Amino acid sequence: MRTIIALLCAVSCAAVFVGGCSTPSSGPDIPAGPEFRDRTSPENVVYNLELGYEEMNLEEYLDCLSEDFEFFPCQDDVNDPELDIPAVWWKVDEQRMHENMFADSSDVESISLTLTIVSIDYDDGIPEDPLDNTCVCVVDVELRVNLYGGLTFLATAPSEFRMRIDIDQPNPVPDPDDILWWEINHWFDLGGEGRGAEAGRSERSWGAIKAMYR
Repeated sequence: MRTIIALLCAVSCAAVFVGGCSTPSSGPDIPAGPEFRDRTSPENVVYNLELGYEEMNLEEYLDCLSEDFEFFPCQDDVNDPELDIPAVWWKVDEQRMHENMFADSSDVESISLTLTIVSIDYDDGIPEDPLDNTCVCVVDVELRVNLYGGLTFLATAPSEFRMRIDIDQPNPVPDPDDILWWEINHWFDLGGEGRGAEAGRSERSWGAIKAMYR
């Protein structure tokens, strides 16, 4: 009987020892960050543009823009001789500017961007042709480009996005009931109120901030 009890105790102790030597838990799961969305609505395009800017993700940002994209700075910036801003620029210019802005060697430490949709006006174009759909989307903007050293560039003037169906979307659209993908083909910067520096902040238009990285 004593032998049986001794064996049971030995087995119990071995189980405790093995349990104590098991691989420790890796800890609680870290929540995944926000994910980019399929561009199946104008709202998703705005969401991806906002997230692309905050993540400083050049590929996702440029994916929101059509290949023949045009950006129109506000007229006050174009007319200001001190800024030297052209009346229009294209996707290749957006790529160069944001390669510079988002680069590891850039003076930009972080970016925060909030785009609040004010209105979306749809135009179905030719009813029989779903690829003819367009819309005009106006957004309120709060953009903060935070530089190393403490200075922040702030843009708060609204923007107008003119969107259309992306004819190069992942899936061809042979049927009007298929899901459509959207892209921005024209972007109008509606201007800024001022450019004065105050308490480590410099307010200017979004276009003027972009143009600094040409």
